[in-house]
Amino acid sequence: MAPQDKKKVALMKLVDELMKDQPSRQLVKQLTSELGMAYSLDPMTQMNTVLQSMNSVILPSNRRKDLER
Repeated sequence: MAPQDKKKVALMKLVDELMKDQPSRQLVKQLTSELGMAYSLDPMTQMNTVLQSMNSVILPSNRRKDLER
């Protein structure tokens, strides 16, 4: 699996966890550490950080596909 794909999978796991009513702080800390992200106790700040990262990882590949059409 390419490093970019691993990052996408980890980001998606992180989003899934953050969307839970009671996200596991331990898992969130672990995933943010693996991804090289800052960890925040504030769920909104953490989600914002994750979504910004997803924007930089996922959208560029989708834009390339659109340009190839």
